[in-house]
Formats: sequence, structure tokens, C-alpha cells
Amino acid sequence: METFILLMFDDEIWQEFSEEQQSFWIGKIREFAKSIDSRIIQADPLNSVGRVLTEDKVEVVDFAGNPNAATGYFIFQATDFDEAVEVASNCPTLEFGGRIQLRRVGH
Repeated sequence: METFILLMFDDEIWQEFSEEQQSFWIGKIREFAKSIDSRIIQADPLNSVGRVLTEDKVEVVDFAGNPNAATGYFIFQATDFDEAVEVASNCPTLEFGGRIQLRRVGH
């Protein structure tokens, strides 16, 4: 088995949802997580506030609403990239217009 990380990019869409819509999609994401539970190593939403480090400074940044900032992740196992794509293609983030970045972890 190989390890993959699925990064979700959807905050600019998420910020426009009502509380009811957010609850609905949170439920769908939880269903997705349950459907791949045996594959998951770790999965969590990401806080919007983080740090950007350069050689000479540390800057506090709020990534909320930034379409280029990841909002959550799943680290999971699959036999190969094709199977990982099959798993990731069922993530509800794609259903509501978000994007996913899928990458192999390690070599």
C-alpha cells in the first residue's frame, strides 16, 4: 500500500454557505470519511490562521477565504495512484465546486 494526502481547497465557496448548507456538507464529508475509514491514517480540517515563515521573519496570516489555501486533509492508503484518484473523486468537496490536490506521501 502507498500513502496519499488529499488536500481540500474550498474556503472561498465555504464562506458563502449558510449555516444550514455548511451543516449539510459537513455531514457529507463525515459520510465520505466513514466510507474510507479503513484506509485513513489521519484526517482533519485546518485552522484558517497560521504562520508564514521566511528566513528573517514569522508572519501571522489568516487564510480564510483564500482560494489557494488548503482547508482540510485526509491522509490515506491506496494500492496506487489510480486507486487513490478513485477514492478522492468521491470527496464531497468536488460536489460543491471545491478543488482537491492529491499527492503521494514519500518516494
